[in-house]
This record gives sequence, structure tokens and C-alpha cells, in this order.
Amino acid sequence: MEVFGLCIVGVLTAVMALLLRRQSPQTALLLSIGAGSLIILSVLKNILLTTDSISRLLTAAGVSSDYIMILFKVLGICFLTEFTCDTVTEAGMLSLATNISFAGKVAVLTAALPLFRDVIGAISGMVATS
Repeated sequence: MEVFGLCIVGVLTAVMALLLRRQSPQTALLLSIGAGSLIILSVLKNILLTTDSISRLLTAAGVSSDYIMILFKVLGICFLTEFTCDTVTEAGMLSLATNISFAGKVAVLTAALPLFRDVIGAISGMVATS
């Protein structure tokens, strides 16, 4: 689906969810989650093509495949965390959304630890040779 079509689905879903929210908040939430999942699934092909292109560009530039994997892992964590936080916030559970956001940040930090190790090692090597 093109972006325009996805935006129409999003706006129509939002309107329907607002109308349903008074009568059946659970149905409105399920509708929102379903539409969000549909939108993500419909752009999955583009995500895969984009990640493949980025991977090829970074490999051609001589960037280690380990760094490429860290990049994609961190991006995945960010996208998943944001989608989950938005969904939980819409359900009215702001405190839970804040905890999920914090967990996502810790997961990003953990995934990036090998990168930090290599950067610190490179800096230490440069300082030692100076």
C-alpha cells in the first residue's frame, strides 16, 4: 500500500475508534492495534528492501558486519518500543508505557555495548600511541 493509502487507513481507523470509544473502549483499542499491525505489515517489504540497501552501502564502505547488525538491532528495538508505548498509552496506561520506554532504552544500551567497547578500545589505542 502506498503512503497515501496507509494514511487514509490511519485516519479512518482513528475516526472509527473515537466513535466506538464511548460504547466499547475495548473494541476501539483492538481496532487501533489491528490497524497499526496492518500498517506495519504492509510496509514490511519496504523495510526489508531498505535494510538490505543500507547493509550493502555500509559493507561497500568497509563497515564491519557486526556494526551493521548492531544498527539494525537497535532500530528494531526502537520501532517496536515506540509502537508498544503508543499502543499502551492509547489504552490509558501511561505509567506502563513509561516503563516500556525505559526498558527499550536499556535494551538499546545493551545491544550497543560491543560498539562502545570497540570505540573505547580505539580511543585507548590512539592515546597510548600519542
